Amino acid sequence: MVTRIGKVTKVYPGEGRVKVTFEDSGSSSLPLAVLTMNKEYSMPSVGDRVITLHMENGTSKGFVLGTYYGGGMQPKANSGYRKDFTSGCYAICIGGSYTLKGSKILLSGSSASVSLGTKASMVGSEAIMGSTASDNEGDEPDSYFKATSDNVEIKGATEVKVEAEGGVATITAGGGTAEVVVDTDTTVKASTVTIETDGNLIFKCAYGTITSEEIMKRLERIEDQLGIPHTI
Repeated sequence: MVTRIGKVTKVYPGEGRVKVTFEDSGSSSLPLAVLTMNKEYSMPSVGDRVITLHMENGTSKGFVLGTYYGGGMQPKANSGYRKDFTSGCYAICIGGSYTLKGSKILLSGSSASVSLGTKASMVGSEAIMGSTASDNEGDEPDSYFKATSDNVEIKGATEVKVEAEGGVATITAGGGTAEVVVDTDTTVKASTVTIETDGNLIFKCAYGTITSEEIMKRLERIEDQLGIPHTI
């Protein structure tokens, strides 16, 4: 068996083969099969330096054993485990921490789930968690939670439920507007409903718009006409 060092000059991704040029002799190989790691698909790129293995009866045929560090190709990590997929997409594992980075990360399956520990975070310019009945990867989820640096959006195909068992569910808009929009009949059911605001409370319906201050003034006028003391 003969081992050689060369540079990848052409990739045949559908065949799992690459063409290698051997700089010591200026010769090139036929398309060589790339050695797999437990059927894992990972092809070298054009320009990568590789080690090849050939039969002694000729060096044009053989196998690519893999790439190696050196000759301008340096490690992108200095500890733990790192797996590069394509440009800008990779996985890193250091100790008990695992990071997966890419421009788009898709978890797909008829019953796909992610189980996390006591503390979980998802950070990015736009983070989306959703569910869809469609098998097309490009379709927007039917129901989703979407968060950007400025906004949070929650959409349910048929129902959105917020529940705090024995606690308090709070919607807060600091310095902005908190708005709940429903296109159908809506029922709010509770033993006590409290609406608190530092400003004016505005009610809007098909008959028009009125503020809580205007309602109180009208009640005061009615109390004056009936000759009863103001209750508020």
